[in-house]
Formats: sequence, C-alpha cells, structure tokens
Amino acid sequence: MTKFKQVKSLRGTVRVPSDKSISHRSFMFLSMAKGRGRIIDPLLSADTKATMAAMQSVGVQFEETVDGFVVTSEGYKNFREPDNVIDCMNSGTTARLLSGVFAPSGKYVVLTGDASLRKRPMDRVIQPLSAMGVQFAARNNGSLLPMTILPSKTHPADIIATTKSAQVKSAVLLAGIQTDGITTYTEKAVTRNHTEIMLAALGANIKTEGLKITVEGAADLRSMDIVVPGDFSSAAFFLGAALMFENSELMLENVGLNPTRSGMLTVLENMGVKYAIENERGGAEKLGDIIISSQPFHGCEIEGDIIANIIDELPMIATLGLFADSPVTIRNAKELRVKESDRIMATLHNLNALGAETEEFEDGMKVYPIKKVNTKAELKSFDDHRIAMIAIMLAKRFGGDITVDNVHCVDVSFPTFMETFSGLEAK
Repeated sequence: MTKFKQVKSLRGTVRVPSDKSISHRSFMFLSMAKGRGRIIDPLLSADTKATMAAMQSVGVQFEETVDGFVVTSEGYKNFREPDNVIDCMNSGTTARLLSGVFAPSGKYVVLTGDASLRKRPMDRVIQPLSAMGVQFAARNNGSLLPMTILPSKTHPADIIATTKSAQVKSAVLLAGIQTDGITTYTEKAVTRNHTEIMLAALGANIKTEGLKITVEGAADLRSMDIVVPGDFSSAAFFLGAALMFENSELMLENVGLNPTRSGMLTVLENMGVKYAIENERGGAEKLGDIIISSQPFHGCEIEGDIIANIIDELPMIATLGLFADSPVTIRNAKELRVKESDRIMATLHNLNALGAETEEFEDGMKVYPIKKVNTKAELKSFDDHRIAMIAIMLAKRFGGDITVDNVHCVDVSFPTFMETFSGLEAK
C-alpha cells in the first residue's frame, strides 16, 4: 500500500507519452509492409513491447535508434511460423489485432496473455474472422485466451459489426488487406480510425463511406517513416487533474487530436470547461498543445455514439463528477465491464471508498459531487493502469491516510506517470 502527500495545485508543461494505439499499429503495420521504415517516438510500455516481440517472433527485425526503431521486414507474405506461444501480456489491442494480422498467414499461431487478458472476450474477433474462413481453437467454448489460429485459407466477406470496437474493425481490415477480393466492414458507430489512416498511407486501397469501410485485398504494402504523436488517453488524466486540483494551470504538449479519439474535449465543452489549443499541426493525424486551468464546471449526461470515442476516458470523466456542481451520468458504456478490469465496478469502488454518493447501472454509472471525504480510504488499482492513475490522483488530491494498493501497473501505458505528476506539483 502506498500513501501520498496532499498536493494543493499543479502547474507546468507536460509532454505525455506517445500514443499507445498508434505505437501498436506502427509495430504491426511496418512489419506487414515490405522494406525498411522508421518509427519515431513510439511508446515503449509493457503493452507495446509485447506487440514488438510478437512481430519479432515471425521474423521481423527491429533496430533501436536514438528516437525509435528501424523496422526491416520481408512483408506479411513472408512471415515465418513462430516457434513458441506469443504472449500478449495485458494488451487487448495486441491480442485482437494480431488475430487479424496472422489469420490469413497459413501459419499455426497461439496467442495468450496474463491473468487479466485471459478473462477478456475474444469471441468478438473470432466470429467475424471465422466468417472469412479462419479456423480457431480457444478456451471456454471459443471465447477466451489462450487462442490458437490454425492454418486457414481466408476469403473476402461483408461483415456487419455487432459491437462498437476499433479493435474488431482493425482485425477484420488487417485480414482483408491480405485476402484476395473486396472485404467490407460496417460499424455500429464511428470508432478510432488510426488503422484506416495508416493502412492508406502504406499503400492500401481502403475507402470509408459513412459507417462502411471497404478494403481491397492482396495489397502490396510499402514501408515508410511514422512519427507517433502524444497519447490523448494519457493527456486525459492531466485534463482531469487541472479540474481536480485548485489553482492549477497546465499545458499538454504534442497531443494527438484525431477527432475519433479526442471526444473528451467535446464532453468538457458540454460541462462548461474552457481550454485552448495552440500550435495545431500535422495531416490526417493532427496534433497540438492543449492549455487548461482549474475552473468551476457542471456535470453532464453522456450516452450514445460518443461512448465508443471516449471509452478509455470514461473513468476519468466519471471521477470529475466529484468536483462538478451537479452529477455526471454515463450510460450505454457496458464495454467498460470487459476492459483490463470491470471499470464501472472499479471506478465506483474507489469513489465509494472516499465517501462519494454514486449509482451503478449495468451499462454505466452516476457520480454526485462529493460532500465529505473519507481520508482513511483504501483505494485499489484492480491491476488496471487507468484505474491506478486515477486512484493516485485522488490520493494526492485529498491527502490524509488514503492509500493505493498497486501503483506499478501504470507502466502498461505511462511508465513515467509518477515522476511526471510529481514534477507538476506546486511547491
């Protein structure tokens, strides 16, 4: 158990870690492309290292440089069969996207992960890929890791989404890009589009019309250099921190502003929060610097299609309900139940331990402004990096004898979180 000193305010400039989603995809997609390319400023965390190790296991070479890696590959048509099980660690992105990367390879591939990942549903990728001819063998009647991808011959298909998931969409597109013919995927709602942007840049013939994405298979992907922007999901903690800690002012540098990722900014606007974006730059993947200060703000109700855009930020947004002048209500977010932890249960466990008034729904939660804080609360991370970071922030905000049980799991996405946060604490 770790106890933290109370912090009054935060001031300074934050350069958040590089984007985790784009880092995962950079390691995978340059491995699928033939030739040499560079990844500049990737996130090196436990999750993304698992992705890199997986690609090394099929023969891709990674040469570390001062600012990233040079990736040398013979392309997806020349992947070798891995000689051991691939450990995806705690990364759902790794497991689900790799199922699409390796499904058409004709190779025998076994994916597994840590105890948390082995509880997360994989049938959501198994079902659409099976419709493309892929054969799987997985635990728990074909829904959980470990999962075996059997040598299969894939065919194109028209897939209609059954869940709002960029991971499932990506798995289908990655299989489709390797399969002769035209594969389509129709989403239930718009989800993060890094896969479509990056595959197009690598030379894939991919089109988006509303919710329908079409990809032409047997593509010759060409390698390139990729610069990874700052991770919006990591920036979200500091957006929240500026509103949690009084008399705070923060600049978040180099943050990715892809509109399919930055929906939290829309939510903050709906809560009456003022912020500024400076030095906006970049092409399809825009980035810029966000400036935000502590200020009064309202609660809000969040539901509908925006949920898929802000799924990783919802625990932080819910926590802001403690500090708003009215409740924060979140619905249509049942997906939170099957993340690294049950994030509805985990978020409310900690807020309730602090003495907050909350309501739990099957698909969401309601958090009321806190009236009296329990300064002896024992907060839990549930071995979930995002829950851990929020718990640390709450412990620093309220002080007293509040403790957090496992702070080390923040390494999954933000290895320097503790040092970064400490560097902002006003002396």
